[in-house]
Amino acid sequence: MWVLTAVVFVFVLLRVYTRVVVVESFGTDDHVYNLAFVFLLFYTIFTTVSAHYGFGQNVTDIVARNPDDLPFAILFEAIGQTFAVVGMAVAKWSLGLFLLRIVKERLHKIAIWISMGCLAGASISTCFVFWLQCTPPKYLWDRRIPGKCTVNSTPVSMILCILCVIVDFFFAGFPWLFIWGLQMNKREKVVILCSLSLGVIAGACGIKRTLEVPELSSPNYSKDTVGLIVWSAAEIAVTMICIGIPVCRPLYKRYLDRWTSRDGSKYREHSAGGSHPLQTIGGSTLNPNTPDKNNSISEGYDKEECERRIAVKGPFTKTRVYSKGIHRLPDDNQSDEEILGPDFRRNQQMDLHGQEGGIRVTYEVTTTRQGI
Repeated sequence: MWVLTAVVFVFVLLRVYTRVVVVESFGTDDHVYNLAFVFLLFYTIFTTVSAHYGFGQNVTDIVARNPDDLPFAILFEAIGQTFAVVGMAVAKWSLGLFLLRIVKERLHKIAIWISMGCLAGASISTCFVFWLQCTPPKYLWDRRIPGKCTVNSTPVSMILCILCVIVDFFFAGFPWLFIWGLQMNKREKVVILCSLSLGVIAGACGIKRTLEVPELSSPNYSKDTVGLIVWSAAEIAVTMICIGIPVCRPLYKRYLDRWTSRDGSKYREHSAGGSHPLQTIGGSTLNPNTPDKNNSISEGYDKEECERRIAVKGPFTKTRVYSKGIHRLPDDNQSDEEILGPDFRRNQQMDLHGQEGGIRVTYEVTTTRQGI
């Protein structure tokens, strides 16, 4: 579990660096992602403490060594499970908030919010049922006192696990609905969609975790629930890793360009123009450009800029469409464009064509391919 936590911590650092330094935007989904790591860290800590008191061993062996250790082993394991249940939902919320930034259809946004809401409700309900299943609640971890458990938490936990798997596969397949049809390079689309669909791996871990849930009712609780604990940590960690890979795409694209570039001056030009004022949900622009107040297109969009962005030879026509009252500078790319590429943003702009009051601006540019 500590190895998984360390790997996730690396992705947390990479994501923070990507958001703050590379794309210069840090939003709500990034805060939620970091919060999910905090839950994973506390889950690992409490599980480690529980193992110190004997968790992972047979109940009879723990009692034979020291009867006072068993209540502590179960208590700290239960606290750790609480962090796992909530942390699972928080991690998937981070992915949901990320997807909300790149979808534009109202129906798609509603579907994402419903998934996130159901998952949050199921997680909170599971925590309440788990801690209140026994009377008095202390009887849950200390069976030496009088009491009884009147509620079986296994079915509720099973529902939560199944819902997590469904959300994993839903979020993994959802981007294919609105990205595949865009007018982008096919290879680029495949790379983007595959990176956004890595959640199927987390779904596979979730299936394995679901199969371990019945062990919650085992008399040998401290031994038989080890699989559930391990696979819960694996699902959270894999979920966060799968989320971190596509979000860090601008980072490794920047350094891949640097390593593969044979022209240092060309790289410096690319680096200088590669950072844009970006915005995410709940985040502020860290380095904003000042737009033209008269709602006109900046004159800084010149032939050299086009040649830098276009990798084709010969004349071409570049069209931008602006909704009435909306102004977009040539370099005001959003953070989703840093991940999906400029073709994705261009398709969203083209959807504005035909709207009342829309303005269609066409640039005729001739470029030549430089030798590599």
